[in-house]
Formats: sequence, C-alpha cells, structure tokens
Amino acid sequence: MSEGHADWTVSDSVGLSAVVNCSARAVESDRPDRLIDDPLAARFVHAVRIRTTLPTQVDELGRAGAAGAMVASRFGGIRARVMDDFLLAANAAGVDQAVIFSPGFDTRAYRLDWSSGTDFYEVEQPGLLDLKDKVLREARAEPRCARHVVGVDPRRDEWEFSLRSAGFDATRPTAWVAEGILLYLSAQGEADLFTAIHKLSAPGSRLAMQYMPADLIHWFAEHTALTDTTETLGADIGSVNWNTEPRQAAPARLKAAGWEVRLDSVMDRGLGLGVSLHEEFSAVGDDAGIEFPVSDEPDGFLFGSLPR
Repeated sequence: MSEGHADWTVSDSVGLSAVVNCSARAVESDRPDRLIDDPLAARFVHAVRIRTTLPTQVDELGRAGAAGAMVASRFGGIRARVMDDFLLAANAAGVDQAVIFSPGFDTRAYRLDWSSGTDFYEVEQPGLLDLKDKVLREARAEPRCARHVVGVDPRRDEWEFSLRSAGFDATRPTAWVAEGILLYLSAQGEADLFTAIHKLSAPGSRLAMQYMPADLIHWFAEHTALTDTTETLGADIGSVNWNTEPRQAAPARLKAAGWEVRLDSVMDRGLGLGVSLHEEFSAVGDDAGIEFPVSDEPDGFLFGSLPR
C-alpha cells in the first residue's frame, strides 16, 4: 500500500486537516448540547501555529471566516460521537484491542471509559505523534487504557509490521477505526488496507469508517464549502491529495471477504443523536448549505463485523 508520502508537517494537507478537525472537536465540546467532551482539543489547536486562528469555542466561530463556517458544522461532532459509540460498544462486548488509523489529535485513549486490559493502538505519522505527546505531557494527561503509538504513516506498507512490533495481537478480536483515511488512498492502497485488516482480524473483530464513493469525493473537493475554507487557511485542507480513482466499493469488498456489513447515513445518525444536518447539507438555494448530488452508491458510516 505504499503511497510515497512524506512525513507529517502542519503545512501539508493531512496535517492541516488534523488541526481543523481538532478545532471542530474543541468547538463541539464547548456547546451546551455537545455530543462529545474533548477537554484537550483546544490545547492542540493552540499548540499548532497556522496562518489562520482557528476557533476553539462557539463564540469564536464568526471571527474565523470560512474556516470557522466549516468548524461550525455539527458533522465533526456527529462523526466523533459515532466512532466513540462504536468503540465503546465493541469494548463492552469484550473486544479489548482497538486500532485507529490517522487519529490526528483525537484523545480517545484519554477521554473514553475503557475496560481493564484494553490495548489501544494509534497508527499515525511520527511528527504528529511527537507534537501530540508533547502536549499530552504538558497537560499531565493520563490514558485510561494501555495506549500504544505506532509512528508510521498508515498510507505506507510498513504500518502492518510496525503495528505488530508495537505489541498488536492478531489472535485477539480487534475494533478498527478509519474515520477519514479512505479519502487519501489510491485504489490499490485501499485494496491493500482492507486486505491487511482482514488478515489481522480474528473472529469477532469489528470495523467502522466514514465512507464516500469516489464520485462524491470528487464533487465535494470542488465545492465552495471546501475551496473557501482552503482560501481562508492559505493551504489546501485535503482535496489536492484526495483520490478519486475507480475502485471496488468498500461495502462490497468487505462482504466478499465474509464480513457482515451495515451502512448508516450521516443524516440518520445525526437525527438519532438529536442533531439535524438538513440546514447544513441539504439547504437548496442557501449558499451555506450543501445539496449532495445523487450517487450510484450510498455514503455514510460503514460498519463491519467478522462472525465468530
């Protein structure tokens, strides 16, 4: 799955996206009806210096221009909460080994209540992990599980070797999380990722990820909601490196490998959490809204489970 990427810096699209997503979690944590509580998120935003001052509180949103408008979306909170709930449900069912690809500055090892004996692996670029660990040390934060950092770009082939070297046990059921990594993978890279996950998954393993078909990724990359944010930030937050090569649909790939698959829409999961995204993502005639095109494939949150 080698994609030939350089190590993380805040100036590259992946690094900048990590900071923007962290800003969204900080703002979500400041809402009175918050879906997540990430008290460390604001520390990371303040520790990373970029040209634009990103908000960490609700009352700062209006001063951040287009970047603030994107952070104001409740989508970030919904996605984080969906993945949180997935991990906690798997953990409660006895899956006490978890792997998350490209977690950025998220702090699930610190903010979620894990069962005793849980091992949590973060597969992330070394430079980002170095800064993340520095901020965590300064905050004197203590993880609530056995946290293992795997300092390798998850878009590279060597993540599997590095994960095993960090103590990962392929005989234990695993909860896999990939919130946004599929956007950046080539067709072959995505195929290799799923092949490796399946090979490393013992019966009873589970998987959760954000899933968008290639045509929708291409459409969204050119939407003003993203291009305006890129202009405000002074750097592209991802669309330059998003990959829209034709590929086998992820749900079909998992089913073919023997996984039980479910795909939930973002809208439905938001409504289930008491948050409507209709005004943000379906407001016809409203420049602030995004009316998604009709796609041949469904998109949303993809869940898989490997029967015992």
